Amino acid sequence: MKKLMILIQNYHEPATQALVRDFKKIGFEVISPDSDWGKISYYAPNQNIGSKLVSYEEFLILSPNYVMIACKPQESDFKKLANDVKAKIILNIAQQHHEYEPNISDIMICPDIGLFNSYSSYVKHKLLYFPFPYLDNIVPKDLHNSYRNKIARSYISFPKYWPIGTKYLEEFRGLYSGNFEMYGHETINGVLSHSDCHEKMSESFFTVHFKEAEAYGLSCLESMLLGTPVITLDHLMKQTTLGKFFLDNTTSVSASSVKEAIDKIDNMSFEDYSQMSVNCSNRVKELTADSKTVDVLRKIIHV
Repeated sequence: MKKLMILIQNYHEPATQALVRDFKKIGFEVISPDSDWGKISYYAPNQNIGSKLVSYEEFLILSPNYVMIACKPQESDFKKLANDVKAKIILNIAQQHHEYEPNISDIMICPDIGLFNSYSSYVKHKLLYFPFPYLDNIVPKDLHNSYRNKIARSYISFPKYWPIGTKYLEEFRGLYSGNFEMYGHETINGVLSHSDCHEKMSESFFTVHFKEAEAYGLSCLESMLLGTPVITLDHLMKQTTLGKFFLDNTTSVSASSVKEAIDKIDNMSFEDYSQMSVNCSNRVKELTADSKTVDVLRKIIHV
C-alpha cells in the first residue's frame, strides 16, 4: 500500500507549521518545495515548517497522494502540480472572500465561521477546523508580574490596512494609563520573531485586539493559550470565529467602547484576572483538541 503523502507550501508560517504537525499525526509524510521550482508564483521558504524539502524532480518520483492549496493565490500553480502527479486536492481556506474553482476538491479545512457558513455547498467534507496553535516558546506565565506591570500589547501587522482598528488602537494608547506596545510589520515597536512574540504575550497583562474583518485571530489564540486574555470591542467580534467560540466574559474583556474596555481591566481584581487566565488557556485547549481536529480529519481521509 502506498504511503500517505501530501505536498504543503508555506503560506503563513505558524499556521502552516500547525497543519504540517496535524497531517503527520494522522500518518502522512509531508513534503514541501525546496524552492519555487520555477513553477510557484506565490512562494515562501519552507525550511521551518517541519516538512521534508524536495526538488520538483523528487516530487514527480514521490508522487504524493494529496496536494494542499493553502490559500487562493496558490490555486492555479498547485492545481497544475496536483495534475502532474494525479494527486487529490485538499483546500485550506483562511482568507475572507476567497472562493476556489468549483469542484476542485471535496475536502476543505476552514477556521473561519463566516467563510465556513457561506462557502459553496459542492464541497462534500467541510471541516470547521481550529488547529492547536504552534508555539516556538512556551513561557510559563507569572500572573503576579503581569497583573502588577499591566503592560498591554497588540500584534497587528500593516495597520494601514485596518483603519478602523488602528483608530481604536490609537484611542487605547491615549487613554490607557499603563504601558502599551504595538508589534508587527509597519508598527511602532516593529516585528518580533515567533519565539519573542510568545515571550511578550506571556508577560503581558492583556493582548489588545482591535481589528476589523478578522478571519480567525491566530495571535489571539496563541496569547490565550499562554494565559494572557484578549481585550476587544463587541462590534468587531460579531460573526467571527473568535467572538462565537473563544471569547466571552470568562475568557476575555469586551466592551462597546475603548474607554469601557479600559475601565473593565483597570478595575479587575487579581483573583478575577487569575481565573480569566486559566479560563482562556483552557478554552483554546478544549476547542483545538485532537478529538475536534486531527481525529475528524483522519476519518474524512479514511486513514
